[in-house]
Amino acid sequence: MMQSRPANSRLPAPRASAPVAKAAIPAPLPKPVVPAAPRELGWLPDCVFTGEKFESGVAFFADAQGRIARFSREEKDLAMARRLSGQAVLPGLVNAHSHAWHRVARGRAETRSRVANDPRAPWHEALARATERLTDEEIFDTARMVFLEMLAAGITCVGDFHELHRAAAASAEPNRVAQEILRAAHEVGIRISLFSVANANTGPARTQSGATDAFLRDTEALRLWMEKNFPADEAWLGLAINGLGAVSADELKTIAAYAHAQRMRLHVPVAEAAADVEAWTAAHQRTPVAWLAERGLVDKRFAAIGAAHLTDDEIKTLGTARAAVIACPTSARNLGLGLAPIEKLLASGATVALGSDAQVQIDLLEDARLLDYALRTSRGSRAALAPEVANMLFHAATVAGARALGATGGALEVGRPADFFTVNLFDLSIAGAEHGALLANVVFSLERRAIREVWIGGRQLVVNGRHLQQGPIVGRFVEAQRRLWAS
Repeated sequence: MMQSRPANSRLPAPRASAPVAKAAIPAPLPKPVVPAAPRELGWLPDCVFTGEKFESGVAFFADAQGRIARFSREEKDLAMARRLSGQAVLPGLVNAHSHAWHRVARGRAETRSRVANDPRAPWHEALARATERLTDEEIFDTARMVFLEMLAAGITCVGDFHELHRAAAASAEPNRVAQEILRAAHEVGIRISLFSVANANTGPARTQSGATDAFLRDTEALRLWMEKNFPADEAWLGLAINGLGAVSADELKTIAAYAHAQRMRLHVPVAEAAADVEAWTAAHQRTPVAWLAERGLVDKRFAAIGAAHLTDDEIKTLGTARAAVIACPTSARNLGLGLAPIEKLLASGATVALGSDAQVQIDLLEDARLLDYALRTSRGSRAALAPEVANMLFHAATVAGARALGATGGALEVGRPADFFTVNLFDLSIAGAEHGALLANVVFSLERRAIREVWIGGRQLVVNGRHLQQGPIVGRFVEAQRRLWAS
């Protein structure tokens, strides 16, 4: 179970020295005094999703560490478990790609671009304004709001891109902004894989990570500090590149070597826009995925973000490597981008996961159904991705996302954390669905209001659809938005 700390405590930032191997790390935080956890917690819903189907008359139990210890149909266990009447239990959803701070720009760029050759200009302009004005505390307030919204949508684990490398105050520690995002995740209670994003010299100054050696020094300091202060399955570090042009080939090789040595996931936005693919291929005589594969980056720990414009050879490369592709259908549709060739990727052996990306809307089940709806529209047929399409889509929102992040959740199985959400079986959106049709109802029809409880590591965080800290979190975010967009 995740350790708890005082709700308003501020975690200290690490202090990195010159070489990576000798980065100075502060002493770990003192362990909080917490009441002894019960030996075992148990739940008995009307039905529970056990991986392929819903089953009734089954209780499941978590140990004192918040991990699932057993499932049982024994009468004494059923009597001992907490009754979740009128509810179904499903494993927590896994959001494999997120930019938490982009939430501030929601609704601020829904205008037609005045730049003829850049339809996404209003979005980029809104983000540029935000990077100039956001304080570190407002980044914390925004991240906390986003993670709260994710929990309310049944998401129990997120992979977030940390790309605002420079704190508002020039004197702040180099990892101050990362610290704020981690503090937000901890206070809300969500598991987080934080991706430190390399970006040598493109975009707003605050998003630039600087020279590779300095970037890796800061990353190593952050990694060691996280290991000192968080359980390994509550917060862990990954590496990312902010697009292929964000670093040079030599810098990319150095960053990838560090990620490999630390067994980190490496995520890269790839082939999101057709024009970008054409320009890259013309300049390098290689398609983006082929170029990355030649440099040894494409393996089982690699994930391509977006990947809307792939050749058949690139798809084969990703599948052979058992790499992941993270599709973000809601953001892609909002920004006018395409969707990855999901059917071909699945057939090749690649993993397909889902992300909320720009936070236009946070609803991973909506993203899941959009994967199939895109094919239905283009083909004029139904259930295009798979014969049992609901299972495949739910897998993308859970197990596949966990694999893309290196997370321990994604399924309700013995040994995995007790991360789950419940849905009201009498909600208008799914009422009347028997076991055989329930998953399809959840994937294709569930309204977010039907999500009643969310538990992470055996600890309840959402009660009757509301997070325990919802009022203060929303209030702080509203004030931050007023300041940010006041003039």
